[in-house]
Amino acid sequence: MISKKQLNYVIIVTMCIAFLPVMSFAQVSLTGEFRPRTELRDGYQILNTDQSDPAFFTSQRMRLNLLFKGDSYDFKISAQDIRTWGEVPQLDDMPNVNIHEAWAQVNFSEEVGIKLGRQELVYDDQRLLGSVNWAQQARSHDAFVLKYGNASSDFKVDLGAAYNQEKENLQGNSYTLTNYKVLSYLWMNKNFGAGDVSGLLLTDGFEVQSGDVNFRYTYGTHINYNVSKNFRASGTLYLQSGKDATRTDISAYMTALKVSYQVKPLTFTGGIDYLSGGKAGDDNPAKSTFNTLYATNHKFYGHMDYFLNIPAETQNGGLQDIYVSTNYTASEKVSVNATYHHFSLTNEITDPGNAAQLLNQSLASEIDFSVAHRFTNDIRFQVGYSLLFSDESLERIQNRDANGLQQWAWVMLVISPKML
Repeated sequence: MISKKQLNYVIIVTMCIAFLPVMSFAQVSLTGEFRPRTELRDGYQILNTDQSDPAFFTSQRMRLNLLFKGDSYDFKISAQDIRTWGEVPQLDDMPNVNIHEAWAQVNFSEEVGIKLGRQELVYDDQRLLGSVNWAQQARSHDAFVLKYGNASSDFKVDLGAAYNQEKENLQGNSYTLTNYKVLSYLWMNKNFGAGDVSGLLLTDGFEVQSGDVNFRYTYGTHINYNVSKNFRASGTLYLQSGKDATRTDISAYMTALKVSYQVKPLTFTGGIDYLSGGKAGDDNPAKSTFNTLYATNHKFYGHMDYFLNIPAETQNGGLQDIYVSTNYTASEKVSVNATYHHFSLTNEITDPGNAAQLLNQSLASEIDFSVAHRFTNDIRFQVGYSLLFSDESLERIQNRDANGLQQWAWVMLVISPKML
């Protein structure tokens, strides 16, 4: 008579034997992330006035990632719970968990595959397509991507597409959400030893009230070049044309240049971003304003996030960002960063509150400080403090009379366990 304990052993051994063929060809990883962040917002994203009160809160992201890599396909699901502490009444049963990623990739060979489902689209330095990971919810797309090349390939090509619907319609294809209706892109990257060069052609379409779709086209290149062991440079140029849901005959561009030089333990970085915009007297200044699409703008245009939506937040005046930063690597576990930005319009525009007056091009200066401490491979602690010094033009654009210090402070703990 077999005992219960012996039966358990038999079941475990049988399961192991059954999974041996799979385990021999597959890799399974289970990782997590716990990321609470406490913030004091006292002029973050919107100017303080004499009637403003600071905001103080803690938000949190809890994420669980399962990745299965087989011999002919990969599969990933990433579930996350996003919340602000206190937003849910106690004892209430409110669903909060959502799916950040849910995709499968079928690999026809070592270099060719098709990736389908909800996924992050992250390319180059995330200037047009990024995950926006700073936001607790982050960004993902429902898309199809045909991929050529792997991590070791010198040449890679991705061809992606998406077609959005609100529900399983019986008839018609009307789409009323503010997302794009259609997205397609071609990305190519070539590694040439001392650096790499990428080309991107992206089309996104927006449905208008008539049911038609207006298409916008963005295309250009991004280059990284290691001049020497300690000196690096990168350059970006994108053009934009076509239409979107609100404007016609777009003719806009952006260009960026960044250089960095390392003298251990210091790294010095400087650069300029120039996003075209309209000017006073234009019949339609929006046509000349470059839109950064689905970028991670928190990474580029100041941590206080005054310029996430470039057309709207500059009144279609474009944006010029000149910046310098210093990063000090105190040890393998501790680093300190300080960055200075000066923001200005690319052209003089009309004062939104007084059509007879032009705005000065200078918008604001911002200083961002941050410290990161890695306690272990799985635990990081980060803290930051930012100051913004606004000019009158930014006050007129936001229609707010700035008063007092514009500041923002935050502290964040990131625990990233590797459970399997």
